[in-house]
Amino acid sequence: MEMLVTKFSNGKYRNEGELFKEIISDENVKLMGEMIALQALRTVKKFDMKVADKLYIGLIKDLHHMGEIDYIVSDGYDVAQTAICFLYQFVGRTVYEIYGKDRKGKEIAIKLACYREADHFIRHLRNKPDRRGTIVESIDFTDYKALPMDPVNCFEREQTDYGKYDELVEMLQLSALELAILNCYMSGMGQSQVCAELGIGRGTINHRKASIRQRYYSLYGSL
Repeated sequence: MEMLVTKFSNGKYRNEGELFKEIISDENVKLMGEMIALQALRTVKKFDMKVADKLYIGLIKDLHHMGEIDYIVSDGYDVAQTAICFLYQFVGRTVYEIYGKDRKGKEIAIKLACYREADHFIRHLRNKPDRRGTIVESIDFTDYKALPMDPVNCFEREQTDYGKYDELVEMLQLSALELAILNCYMSGMGQSQVCAELGIGRGTINHRKASIRQRYYSLYGSL
């Protein structure tokens, strides 16, 4: 499956490793910021599917359509803009150069500092009240030792109706694991990717999918 970094660089980079080996420049800083934003959102959505997943899907939609006339970017692209602005301070340097020291006195690289800047902005968005007036509790992410794989091109052109999706999920009364599996598939992952993402086996996934499907058809038949 094609990597997003490959698609949006018109095939110049096979993966993010190749992109981030380059010196930060006017030509690549936008793509670097966008990829960091996607990775930051992928990390957060493991803990907060409801808010971060919408931002993640919105950002992918933006990357595919923002060149179109009258297209309005989503809140998800604000995360990318935050990362881009942060990186732009370091044009002429690499992302692996030392940025400074964190609160614990540990030296951190520019790339990690950028992840934390994007993460801080995501927490700000997550703490905005939703349509029910509920505020999502903040989670402090500061350790990016195990970042997920490069995002792949799993974008779907159809407009996602999040309101109906939220209502359906609530009616299905999904467990945390079932919700995580559902969101992984909605993000375009295949079964092997879901296994790796959630650390579970194929049997567990198939069993949970069957349970979700049974409840869905039962619910759908009663409507």
